[in-house]
Amino acid sequence: MDNRSHSGINGYASGLIRFKARQLSRRSGFSRSDRADLEQELWADLLGRLPRYDPGKASLNTFIARVVDRKVASILRYHLAEMRSPARNEASLNEPVLDCDGRVVERHQTTPEAAGTYQRIHDLRRDVAEVRAGLPTDILRAIMDAIGLGGTVNSVAADMGLSRRTVERNVTDLRRIFEDAGLRDYL
Repeated sequence: MDNRSHSGINGYASGLIRFKARQLSRRSGFSRSDRADLEQELWADLLGRLPRYDPGKASLNTFIARVVDRKVASILRYHLAEMRSPARNEASLNEPVLDCDGRVVERHQTTPEAAGTYQRIHDLRRDVAEVRAGLPTDILRAIMDAIGLGGTVNSVAADMGLSRRTVERNVTDLRRIFEDAGLRDYL
């Protein structure tokens, strides 16, 4: 029996904790030197939960097995979380890599968030300019410009000397025109 045995805890707990710590220490991301720390963590959790043991619900060995298994799962969940996972790949965003066209670029230029951002903004500006140029009236262009600069229906109506209803009707027309041009996501 382990010297950590204590009244109420039998050799089963000692053997189970040693076995589980040995299993964990062999997993990726752990080392043999972690084994003693893992045993100590499992013992601490078990001893902390032992006062809640109810012999009317389960045997002592069942209680011990459940507590130890749950703590092992908790340790694994914490240790293998995405940011701490030993399987996580670390790389510099400034590292040179090949892009899809075979050019050498920095890694940050190949990430989905950054790749083509300038091009997407340029394309959006071009599409909006084409829609604006194709608007049938100068009033629609003026309302589009005023709304685009952060104006509200009320402020545009007041600035342009139009009724609120007229501006709302024109904004509805602008929305339809932008949707027809495939720019609904940018409204």
